[in-house]
Amino acid sequence: MRLVVLYGPPGVGKLTVGTELSELTGFKLFHNHLTVNLVTSVFPPGSEAWNRLAARIRLDMFAEAAREGVDLILTRTPRAADQAEADRVRAMIEPVCAAGGTVLFVQLKCDREELLVRVQTDARRAHNKLTDPEGLVNLFDLDATLPFDPHLRIDTTRMPPRKLQPGSRHTSGYRLFSPNKCRVPESARTS
Repeated sequence: MRLVVLYGPPGVGKLTVGTELSELTGFKLFHNHLTVNLVTSVFPPGSEAWNRLAARIRLDMFAEAAREGVDLILTRTPRAADQAEADRVRAMIEPVCAAGGTVLFVQLKCDREELLVRVQTDARRAHNKLTDPEGLVNLFDLDATLPFDPHLRIDTTRMPPRKLQPGSRHTSGYRLFSPNKCRVPESARTS
């Protein structure tokens, strides 16, 4: 199984890039709001029940995908790159690693001014996503970098999604997956 983790702040283009990458590769797209919207329909965000259920759904999804050999693209929006976030991500990718799969982290970045414009789009409103620029700045570390390898960073500020495909000049010829198996660096492991 192969897993691509596309992450970055709201408005950076994770769903857009994930959709395009899914079409190009045949990987299934498991975007963040599939879980968020499902769990939020019953429990308030941030509640203990919400956190438990969202984590369980994601963990079960990755375990089953690894077991069945289904390649996935995950979108993720970390508020910060702290130890708690690293632990959550580590727990999600463990079934992939245990099954001998590979994981590639792709950090999407965008200029702050462009993010503040993008976050207010009607397309985001239609998906019940964050649309408040002030909330974006107050709730998220816009430069949060997760401590996992292999890692690719792409600036989406002025790039249409088709130019972000693996092997294009914009991704420096980076292969979508190297022959290396899943590795979780010591800095991302709990003691």
